Amino acid sequence: MASVLLAHFSDPHLPLASLPTWREWRIKRVLSLISWLSRRRHLHTSVPLAQVMHDIRLCAPDLVALTGDMTNLGLLSEFRAAQRWLQEQSLPPALLVPGNHEALVCEKNQEKRALWAPWLHMADDEKAPGVLIHDHVALIGLNTAVPSPPFLATGKAGRERLEQLADVLKNLGKAGLCRVVLLHHPPVAKLVAKRKGLNDLNAFQDIVRQEGAELVLHGHSHRASFCTIAGTHTPVIGTTSASHIADSPEKAAGWNRIAITAHPSTWGITVQRRALGTDGLMHDCDAPRVYTLHRQPAQTAV
Repeated sequence: MASVLLAHFSDPHLPLASLPTWREWRIKRVLSLISWLSRRRHLHTSVPLAQVMHDIRLCAPDLVALTGDMTNLGLLSEFRAAQRWLQEQSLPPALLVPGNHEALVCEKNQEKRALWAPWLHMADDEKAPGVLIHDHVALIGLNTAVPSPPFLATGKAGRERLEQLADVLKNLGKAGLCRVVLLHHPPVAKLVAKRKGLNDLNAFQDIVRQEGAELVLHGHSHRASFCTIAGTHTPVIGTTSASHIADSPEKAAGWNRIAITAHPSTWGITVQRRALGTDGLMHDCDAPRVYTLHRQPAQTAV
């Protein structure tokens, strides 16, 4: 069977086009705006992001996984700008999960969710994971973006979302699909500081151990990382921000080129890290990582 090619990128932090309206001002937004104006706007720029997106298009992926932080302040104007940006990229089918910057403060989000509906792939129940299927691969989006107090960037899926994730993993596993879970916050300890971590990390890991998943993708850390969930063979892959300047190899803008191949009794997953060099060109980083996981035989149709 032919491989399904998946492009994974994260944390583009699109340029801030406008300030909050008078209704949108909150203390945490003020703090985040100060951070953006004083430092982060010099680190996250449009040129590296354009290089990453051009590189992705050249590789012609079948699917795109986007693990959050399109915005900086979570403004409605930013959601609209991100919608336009996504439409302009001419991407193949893509699944997007929100990041903590999308849920910077507590406010109504129905209009925001509607703007991103073509990429969220959510059912009517907003607690249900988004699901996008192509051939033998199923992308499953878990929303961990929740408002947190100032100076914190923690995430939480919540019991209801995790219960629904368990059901989805079980059903798609029975269907014989390769299950790729997307979430913004790293589901492994110590990849980010505790103040930025996933509060129900242990519960998420328990579900993966119980129901299984072939791959987990995340963002948030702004660093490339490769690890597994304890007690499983499930790879957990992180990536740098797609818009970070190429000032250091560990943070330079990049993405993951992931090929997923169905063999008779196994899944073959190959991950090639792509990153922007100081020469302004995209390069392969180190040798590709190759994973072989047991494949469940299909029991039911999706």
